[in-house]
Amino acid sequence: MKINMLAGPGPDYYKIIGDVITAYVGSESENYDLSVIEEGDTVTDVSSIGGIQPIHYATRENGELKVNLCQRVGPGYWSESGWFDASEYDPDAVHVVFDGSKAFWGTPVVYTRQGAITPEAS
Repeated sequence: MKINMLAGPGPDYYKIIGDVITAYVGSESENYDLSVIEEGDTVTDVSSIGGIQPIHYATRENGELKVNLCQRVGPGYWSESGWFDASEYDPDAVHVVFDGSKAFWGTPVVYTRQGAITPEAS
């Protein structure tokens, strides 16, 4: 499975095992079994958890599952991670990209399983 992390409203973190993604929001968790997605199928609407849409897009191309997830962020200019192998996903890491060269109001923050983190400017 390949994943791309978008910046925006997202769960606290994910757990990925095979084709099953578990999203965690507070004390809630929800499993999403994506093994049912067949070649060429696209999924854009899954059940929300804690008012958050944890999976924005999923498809299977050439036998490989490709999924857009979201990492929760606060103020600042953020961009997506780019595609990477799901085995490299770390719930304690910042996967989205912060652009500290642009002016904005507030303190930049991104959320991981460890809570809020202020990223270093890039």
